[in-house]
Amino acid sequence: MKNEFIITSTNSVEGEKIEKYLGVINNNIVLGTNLFSDIGASLLDVFGGASNSYQNKLQSIYDSSIQNLKVKAINLGANAILGLSIDFDEISGGNKSMLMISVSGTAVIINYKKSQVKDVNTASKKYISNDILKNELTKKHIIKKVRAKKKLVQDEWNFLQQNPISDLSENLIDSFLYNYFALKINSDDEKEIVLIRNFSNYLRDTDPKRAIDKLYKTLPDEPDAVFKILEINKLFSPQKIINLLESGFTEIAISCLSIEKENYTKDDLKVMNKIIKHFELLKDKGEFKKLKGLLGKQKDIYICPNGHSNHIESVFCEDFDCQQNIKGLTRKDVRKINSFKNKVETLRLLFDN
Repeated sequence: MKNEFIITSTNSVEGEKIEKYLGVINNNIVLGTNLFSDIGASLLDVFGGASNSYQNKLQSIYDSSIQNLKVKAINLGANAILGLSIDFDEISGGNKSMLMISVSGTAVIINYKKSQVKDVNTASKKYISNDILKNELTKKHIIKKVRAKKKLVQDEWNFLQQNPISDLSENLIDSFLYNYFALKINSDDEKEIVLIRNFSNYLRDTDPKRAIDKLYKTLPDEPDAVFKILEINKLFSPQKIINLLESGFTEIAISCLSIEKENYTKDDLKVMNKIIKHFELLKDKGEFKKLKGLLGKQKDIYICPNGHSNHIESVFCEDFDCQQNIKGLTRKDVRKINSFKNKVETLRLLFDN
């Protein structure tokens, strides 16, 4: 069934076929010493060696970690997590201790056949802890703030990192762009760095595909800010560059050729070859023509796309503000395209070997 989702510590689901393995996913939550001081303040409920406050807080963290892992799996297109593993580790340093909870598993796509399978998160709950309630209230507050394009404080960014909200990506991008330009007006570099770092970290860990769709769509309107985010997060998308070229945004598309990607596939390589082909098939925007001199003698000249007359041997327009070749490309454009060609050829050789 469409909405089924299984999370299990086993490596398979009885009676169900695994169609595709999407890879190992993980979620880490680091808790500061304030957690333990809060627990210590309520140790009066300890009886018989057990603390209800301690158990409730750990249960809340446990539930939150698994939910975060599920969000990551759903963003990959999975409908199940196998081999669920949970580890608790202590991190010490500078006379301080912190607790790190690591949750990991393998995201997979299962072809469900049994209608009786239930999402583990839909099971009836005996209680709702105060921490879970606070988390939900904080989520609502952050969603409202982001949609109003208000700048998030560091604690709110930290909360988002630990509690991803999958359908918030587009609003977050709009909010980022709005605040980015507001900060540029104030020339506050430190605030700009903090904003970009937090936004980038969240983007990379939650919903990169949706972010790519939104960012490349916004790119022609806000090229400088959007390009910086694409570059920092290595969000190279050959298909989106093809779309830009076909829409006439050649200059922006050329700038995007230098963006990197964490991993390249053979499908990427096919589209990257199409990009090269597109540049090879560019129509001439300038022309070579004969011009009559003062004595009636004709001479060959190069007319650039902007109408400037140049010596016939000029590859690029000699006008300082133009400098375009017959295809309408500058020296800088040609260097970027040649560098991209070299990258594509190297990728091809690596795949062949």
